[in-house]
Amino acid sequence: MASSSKSHRPRSKRDDDSDEEGVGGGAASLPDLLQFCSRAETLISELLCLSDRVPPEFLNRHFESVLFDLRYFDSPSMFETRIEGNIKLEALEDQLRESCSAFMHRFFLLANGAVVYHMELLKYLNELQEGLYVQCTLDRVLDDECGRQLLAESIQLFGCLLLLVEHRMGGFLREKILVAYLRYTRCFDYPNIKQICSFCHAHRPLSDTILDVSSLSLRSAMILIEKPEVILARFPFPKLVVDAIISRLRSDDLYDQARHYPDPQHRTVALSLQARCLYILLLYSTEFLHDGFVMREIVDRFFKDHWVVPIFLHYAVDLLASWDAYKEAKLSISSCHSPTLIRDRCHNHCSQVRHLLSKIDLVLTGSVLTKDYVLDRFQNLLSLVRNCNVALRWLLLHRISIGRKFREIVTSVGISEQVDEDCLLVLLLKTSQLEFKVKELIVELLENKEALWNEKKHGASECIEELSGHCSGSWASPCKTKNESLKDWFGKLSQEVCLLDHRRAGSSGRIIYRMISTLKDIEKFHQIEENVQCKQHLSELQKYLQDMIKTLNLDNDALSTFSVITDAIYAWGYIPRFGELLGKKIELDPSLMLILHMFFLKFRRWVDAPLLRVAQNESPDLPCVSNFYSSQFAAQICTALDTLPVLLLEIFKEDGIQNQSFYSVNRIDKDKLEDLMLLDKQLKSGRAFNRASIISQGITILSRNFFGLINLNIKDWLVEQTIKELGKRIENRLNCFCLSSSVSHGILEANLRTLSTYIHSQMQMVETFQDLFHIHGRCILEEILTNFLKQSAQKVYTELLKQKQESVPFSALLINLSKSDTFYGNLLLQVLQLTDPSQSMFIEPMSGWFDAEGHELLGLLFFDVLDSCVGQEGLCILDSLLCILLKDSLEHALRSLKSLLDASVLNELHKMDDYLGPATSLPLLGWTSYKNMIKNASDSWEPLVPCFATIGQLQLVRCLISFKLQSTSKIKAGRVYSVVEGLNASIYSQRDEILESINSEMKDNPSIKFLQAFNKERKLCGLFSPLQTIYISEEPPILLGRSASILSISQLPQYVLDSHLGTLTSKTKKSIIDFSPVAIGLGTFLKQFHPSHMTQYVQYMGQYVRITAEIAYGGVYDPQILSGDPASEVLKPAFWLMYFCRHMSISKNLAESCLPLSLVAMLQM
Repeated sequence: MASSSKSHRPRSKRDDDSDEEGVGGGAASLPDLLQFCSRAETLISELLCLSDRVPPEFLNRHFESVLFDLRYFDSPSMFETRIEGNIKLEALEDQLRESCSAFMHRFFLLANGAVVYHMELLKYLNELQEGLYVQCTLDRVLDDECGRQLLAESIQLFGCLLLLVEHRMGGFLREKILVAYLRYTRCFDYPNIKQICSFCHAHRPLSDTILDVSSLSLRSAMILIEKPEVILARFPFPKLVVDAIISRLRSDDLYDQARHYPDPQHRTVALSLQARCLYILLLYSTEFLHDGFVMREIVDRFFKDHWVVPIFLHYAVDLLASWDAYKEAKLSISSCHSPTLIRDRCHNHCSQVRHLLSKIDLVLTGSVLTKDYVLDRFQNLLSLVRNCNVALRWLLLHRISIGRKFREIVTSVGISEQVDEDCLLVLLLKTSQLEFKVKELIVELLENKEALWNEKKHGASECIEELSGHCSGSWASPCKTKNESLKDWFGKLSQEVCLLDHRRAGSSGRIIYRMISTLKDIEKFHQIEENVQCKQHLSELQKYLQDMIKTLNLDNDALSTFSVITDAIYAWGYIPRFGELLGKKIELDPSLMLILHMFFLKFRRWVDAPLLRVAQNESPDLPCVSNFYSSQFAAQICTALDTLPVLLLEIFKEDGIQNQSFYSVNRIDKDKLEDLMLLDKQLKSGRAFNRASIISQGITILSRNFFGLINLNIKDWLVEQTIKELGKRIENRLNCFCLSSSVSHGILEANLRTLSTYIHSQMQMVETFQDLFHIHGRCILEEILTNFLKQSAQKVYTELLKQKQESVPFSALLINLSKSDTFYGNLLLQVLQLTDPSQSMFIEPMSGWFDAEGHELLGLLFFDVLDSCVGQEGLCILDSLLCILLKDSLEHALRSLKSLLDASVLNELHKMDDYLGPATSLPLLGWTSYKNMIKNASDSWEPLVPCFATIGQLQLVRCLISFKLQSTSKIKAGRVYSVVEGLNASIYSQRDEILESINSEMKDNPSIKFLQAFNKERKLCGLFSPLQTIYISEEPPILLGRSASILSISQLPQYVLDSHLGTLTSKTKKSIIDFSPVAIGLGTFLKQFHPSHMTQYVQYMGQYVRITAEIAYGGVYDPQILSGDPASEVLKPAFWLMYFCRHMSISKNLAESCLPLSLVAMLQM
């Protein structure tokens, strides 16, 4: 946006202060025009906002059948008939209306706002032309400096709006949005509907030749429209007004910018703001484009050395393409831009780049750039900054020209001169660094201008006194020179110096110039010329006076010039591309982060310029417009810094932390102490931390400098993005955890140990971030890890529910888990494979599973490593998945048992029950009563055994998880564990009263929330008993206790009691199902029903033990009944029952009543 100026002044300031003054000056004197400009800026910001948020439905071919262009208004009924009655199309209609109604409404308001703007501005210009305003006529407005600006901008901004609408939102898209909105709101009789349709009417499509743009990232910055004057002709303005403005633009310096560019070679840059207005206005009055004399004059003044012209912010047009349809205009622009001239001009700018880089390096090197240096060489610095920006402007703009031929000339010359995008970025970085530091020093000098003036004036006064003393001849010095006239003159000079005032810059400057001229004449006196001390004092005095002149020259106008010449809005479209290059440069040299804020601050006017007229008008839309441009600015900064999160993580990846072991050794040999110090790794770590700290420092500087300018804390954004990237990496690493289908002993634990090392390395990394960015890094990573584990468990849970609905057996479930791509899916599969009861044996004293060769497959050490990977929260999540599997397995076992207990089997069981009599007595028929039923159970009930074994397998894994959670809690949070344990005991003892109070007040009962939170803490502390848990609530089958006892007795012949291992093992080398999970699984199954079934089972098993003992030791021993050693055959059922009672928490009295004490004593030996 053009900057403002005060009316009726030949020269105006362009800094921020002058802009604020302009609100109450010239701009405020023409409130109507100022309001038009403000409204136009607001409309353009709304357009840019909407164009970035077009709903995907309007770009999706799936919705084409319900989206129509303006042909809809020719025959609406025909189009509506297609949709009515079609369920599919009506559903699309409803979806479109529901999801896009807000956007369509905003677009309609934009279109209507643009139409109303044109109507009101057209009316105003007609009245202005006709002289209906007493104090304001067209001539008076054109004679007023601010009036000329506002009048030109009011038309130019509306023209830009029309071109940007076509550029950002194609005509067919606009038509679809408008028709859809009108159909849904049924407001076809809207007052301005005809003009709104004209606003949305599609323009002619682009030809392939004009679409030839080099970079996709820069294509959006070039406005590519054929015949743009056709679009502007839909909304014309009075020709007399447009021609009058063009005439003033051709001759005047509309924005008074020439004073900032004294070099004649920079004239087109000085008039660039004026040139963009002229381009738009010429499209409104195309007669000028056909006038060869006028066009040669315009091109010579405005476009002599460039053909790519920014017309709004960084949006630019290519005159060679835009004026292609106008013979005279094309001829005029082509005559100044022949291939030879372009090559020479490009060569000149490219050669300047290397020269400018070396000059900037000289200024920025060391401590060269100081306040004194700026004061002495301010004009030289201005010239250097001006030349840098002019070279950058030309090279960056013309690298994106539409014509391939001219663009290739620019790029080829750049390649030959080694001036590519990377070199231009370096120049832009160094230029922004120079500008930032120089501006800081200028501001500091201006703030201390009075003190600096007084300092120099005092120094000059002291020099005059010393010179007066020399001329008095009163000193006892061989260098004295007596001259009364000089003495009197220096006395008057001292008085004049004392009267100098920096606030009267004009008169004081003239006096100082006269003093310096006189002092140069005095130097030629032979008395002074021969006196070294006098010459030295005269030289110092002249230096002080010259510094006073330089101090006088420092004013706000200097800052205004600096602000104008450092404008880089034209290069905003390069930010995404430069962001990629910046990422590579920062990776090589992180210190670049320390000047990155200077680079982005150079583009600050991209935010400020569109807000100028809106702020001057004090428009209520200012917050919205400001918020849009600030958010866009912040988004581009984030895009440019997008590689930083990856870079930060890669820094520590190169450091080797991820491969470092975090398990401490128990003993260190003195000779190997130096190797343990890992000096090389410590050096690499130090360098990595230094690079990360530099990046952190740069981000802190960025956040501090952009606070208040953008609605984003860059440091918080970087932390958030880094944590997200870290989360993705952890997620990928965990999901890829041991994907092999075959798992052998040691591999799972080794993989977990590697994973644990990785997790700990990430923890150490975020702890470093915690120090650098002042965040709770460890807590954040733990939260990320927990969330990921919950999501992974949720996926497994969803899959399990799906399989439950399909009644998938457990064996098929394992096959489905093998296809899982989640962490818990893989982990569950491997754990269940290693603890498979048919392939492993659970040995209770070792608390682990072992194979036939005695190798440990899974044990407490595995859960130690697993805890170091996923923590207590992760173990609890694994436990919850095991609970789901247990519930499914119990339901499957119950269904299987009920299906086996048909009428014939139940009849046999009833007969057997009658034969055996009460459980406390010995049956008359003895073991014969079991014979038939055991035979049937061995044959037909065998499929039940794997079901119970699976239940026991899962329960044993849960028991080890509970044990690990308890031990970890006692070590890491002993006090918390004690509190939870005590509270758990208290709640259990009062459970009846608590349940009664909860049931009486279910609604909004705080006790429920408390118990839910407490239950979570209880699980984290491992205070749960898997073997006492109720998983299902179903009706038990008939004769459950007797059936369970028969099934147990039928399995006894397959086992033999191993006194060394303290368990029942396989009788032969044939692989059978492990005893422990079968017994525990059977007990868990019985636990789901009334306790009487458990009691009956224990009593029935006790009865069988007594019968077996009677047969073995009662004198009626029959080898056909009990094969093998009688004592061992008696001990097997006794051990089974004792093992069952111990793990299922059977009361001591019941166990002693069922087991003879002599057998218990033998088993405990």
